[in-house]
Amino acid sequence: MTVDFEECVKDSPRFRANIDEVETDVVEIEAKLDKLVKLCSGMIEAGKAYVSANKLFVNGIRDLSQQCNKDEMISECLEKCSESLQEIVNYHMILFDQAQRSVKQQLHNFVKEDVRKFKETKKHFDRVREDMEIAQVKNAQAPKNKPHEVEEATGTLNITRKCFRHLALDYVLQINVLQAKKKFEILDAMLSFMQAQFSFFHQGYNLLDDIDPYMKKLASELDQLVIDSAMEKRDLEHKHATIQQRTLMQVSTFHKCVLLFVRDGCRHTQQHSSDVPLEHIS
Repeated sequence: MTVDFEECVKDSPRFRANIDEVETDVVEIEAKLDKLVKLCSGMIEAGKAYVSANKLFVNGIRDLSQQCNKDEMISECLEKCSESLQEIVNYHMILFDQAQRSVKQQLHNFVKEDVRKFKETKKHFDRVREDMEIAQVKNAQAPKNKPHEVEEATGTLNITRKCFRHLALDYVLQINVLQAKKKFEILDAMLSFMQAQFSFFHQGYNLLDDIDPYMKKLASELDQLVIDSAMEKRDLEHKHATIQQRTLMQVSTFHKCVLLFVRDGCRHTQQHSSDVPLEHIS
């Protein structure tokens, strides 16, 4: 809201009420803006931590790509993904930088410079208004039978009243300018931040839209790869079963041969023992 200059000159009750309302509004706005600046600072700090974690993740993808450089399909995929993710990290950094400048710094400067100047002017205004009220009381209480004191009190009242009107006009001007600047600063800060958000998502969309044909092609190749892998797995399982069966048959044949060999050996030993004369045995 704005304060009327004419009401200021009159020092009317409406002027006093408007001044009180504006001062209360400024105090509340200052508190809300301070809170918003702190919340923005927290968001920026969290964003910087997020960006740092993303950078480490991108570096991990690049390391894996170098490890898989012999497989062209894997290496190409990892390279393209790391490049795109790095660009998104850069977009995030631009977004947080814009938040730093538009919301945090701009609103912080408004509070620390314009609102502080307003509060300092308010102190002078309150002091001069108090002096004028004291002068009014002294003028009203000046004894009528003492013209010298009446003249002195009236002169003091006129001086303080002129000083009050002069400062009151300056104060009202500052109030109206502050109200207009408050509107501009808040709207400009939020507009700048939302434009930064728009740019962030628009650039991100364009980036991912450019890589979309490759991702679709890769998805199609992966579908075929799944089919080929299933067929290869079935063939391997079949080969595994065949070899395992053949191995078992060979082992079984070997065991039979061993048993026959042992059995034939035992028979040969028994026959040889029966041919030995009894006297040799004794």
